Order: sequence, then structure tokens, then C-alpha cells
Amino acid sequence: MADDATEITEYNIADDAELERIIFHIVSPDLETPRILMEVDTPEDYSKFFIDRLKETLKGTTYIFQEESWVKSQIKNAMTSPHAFVDTSERLAQKFQELFKSDKRLIPGALMLLKIKNGKDTYGALIKYDDMSVISYKTKTLDNGKVKPVLDQFLNNFVQDKRAIQKSVLFNINSPHSNIICTDRSGTKGDITDKLKGYLQADRLFTRTLLTERLISALEETARSQSDLIPQEIKRKLKSAVRHAVKEIVEFDPENHEQILTAAFGEAHKEEKLRKAFSAALKSRKILHEKFEIAHEAVKQPSKRIKQTHEGVKVIYTSDDIGKNIFFEENGAKKTIRIVTDRYTLDDEADD
Repeated sequence: MADDATEITEYNIADDAELERIIFHIVSPDLETPRILMEVDTPEDYSKFFIDRLKETLKGTTYIFQEESWVKSQIKNAMTSPHAFVDTSERLAQKFQELFKSDKRLIPGALMLLKIKNGKDTYGALIKYDDMSVISYKTKTLDNGKVKPVLDQFLNNFVQDKRAIQKSVLFNINSPHSNIICTDRSGTKGDITDKLKGYLQADRLFTRTLLTERLISALEETARSQSDLIPQEIKRKLKSAVRHAVKEIVEFDPENHEQILTAAFGEAHKEEKLRKAFSAALKSRKILHEKFEIAHEAVKQPSKRIKQTHEGVKVIYTSDDIGKNIFFEENGAKKTIRIVTDRYTLDDEADD
């Protein structure tokens, strides 16, 4: 699990990235071993289709390979040794086929191994594509000029619908770090299933506690950088407002910022500048695409509070001080702060 000092590789797939190699094998609960297929001859013909699918993977969750990960070493070998690509794909499919014995959520499909050239970097990708039945059509013009639809049903196909991608893993083999991006339709709250974690020998990079702390930090930074957009009543109690907003949600959805921004900043959530600032703050903390359950224990109640008057007088106190050492009183529009103490511990000139 990661801490604040953890270094990770940022992932990006450019529009001109190229699909260099692709091979897939059929995996199914009806098979004892995968149905082995030959490598695709002209991967460049399908480059845009699969590059677009992998761009969806970039919205997944960051995991990190364990040091002894077998899948990590296999993918690296396949990407760096031209002769290992086909044999490695078969071994990966065989090991994945074994998951059908213990994971009833898996359905028949294809396990793909892809090699992508992205600028100076080489990406290895695994995709488990589910079989989906689709109906295609073409048209036929009759002698009378009318156009007749002709339907045809296909079962073995790769469709654009991202729901067809059951699992995906993206790995930059040029990176000195071992972080990977994963998606898993069977997972919950951004996590992949335990079965896939075991297959990959990988752990989620950030703990729920750290993710929650970074979310709070991103909200506070957003408020500071966009102070002129934040309502005055929220600015007066900003830290409290942010923590209350985070505590009220069960799960952070990186594709729906409206809920948390509305809870924290009220009507200001409609401002485009504020939304962009929040996305930038999440990205700088490396959690832009992280979906996670809020760790409510990380939303700590501070031991001290602060009040500052219009004249610039600041009072820092704890809840235990109220009614004992410090008294806040209101009389109409006027507010009075009364402090009772045995002695002063500081009585000196203040810095300007």
C-alpha cells in the first residue's frame, strides 16, 4: 500500500499510439484448457478500435504489482522478446482459464494480449472480452425502389460497448515503477475482485484512508485557489464544511464531481473554473480516476477550533474550553468573546 511519498508512473495514450501486436485465446467454463488461436496478422488494421478501448482503461484504478508477480514478468518478457509474445499469451490464458473453477461470475470470452507503442513507451495490455450477441444489418434495394433491411446475428464479436470489457490491465513496461491501471466490471467501489488480484499478484496502490485524506486536501486547495467563487458563509467555516461534505457521502465517483462539490461549496459547484480547479487538484494528488469508498475514520474531528473577528482578533480554543475558559455571547448584531484565565503566558509585542 502506498503513502504520500510513493512515486508512480502517469499513464497516457496518445491519439497516434500504435497497436503493434495482438493475440487472443478463447476462455470459457465449458473448456478444460483455453482454445488456442494464432496471432492476428495485421494488427494495424484494428489499431484505432483497440486504442480507444484502452483509453477507457485509463479511467480505472491504480494497482501495483507485487515484487514476485508472475504476470508482471510474463508481460515484460512478451513485450521485450519478439519470440516470447505468442508462448506467453498461451501461458497467461491457461492461468486465467483456471479462474473459471472458482469464480462463477466469469462468462465465456477471449483473453487478449496486446502490445502498444506510445511514443517512447511500450505498453502491455490484458483484456478479458466477454462474448456478446449483437445483431447487424445491411440494406438491399428492391426492384420497386424500396429498401429492405437484412438482419444477421453474430455471437463471436468484439464490440465498442465498454461493458463487453470484463477486465483490463494496462502496464507501462518502460516505467521504473510497477503501478498498473485496472478495470473490473465484477469489482465494487473501484476495487478489482480478489480473484483478479490473486491472478495479477497486485495490490491497490492507495488505501481508503489515504484516498479520503487526499480528497479532503483537494477540496481545500480548490477552495483556496477559487476563493472569490466560494460563498462567504462557507469560507468562514471551510474546513468544517469540507469534512462534513466528505463524511456525508458513501463513495467518491470520479465521473460525477457534482455531488461532492455541491455538498462542500453549494451553488459555487456550477462554476466551470471551480470544477476545473478541483480536477486539477485531484490529478496533482494522483487520484483523478480513483473510485473509492470513503474511510470515515479519516475524516478526523480537529481538537482545536478558531474564530476570527472582523477586526482581525483570532481565538483558538477546544470544545472543552467553551463555558469554562471562554464564552461566546451574542446581543443582536454584536458578538462578545469573554476569556477567563489565571495568567498570561505571552504578553509581548506582536509581529506586523
